[in-house]
Amino acid sequence: MRDRLTSDLGVYALSGLFSLVVFVVALGILSRTLPDGLGSRQLVGLVFGYLLFLGVYSVAWYIYTEIDSREEI
Repeated sequence: MRDRLTSDLGVYALSGLFSLVVFVVALGILSRTLPDGLGSRQLVGLVFGYLLFLGVYSVAWYIYTEIDSREEI
């Protein structure tokens, strides 16, 4: 188990999970601290931006795994 978590792909997975936790906590803090709360338009914008980030992150993860499989060591 430790080998999986310390491998390059394990670090990618843990980083992605950490970013999700930070995003959810930040949404919770924003919804409580903003005077009018977090509006639906703001929420949609934040979630859309985060989904774009996840898309790019996933593509980078995929490219990284393909590079390893194509290299001759």
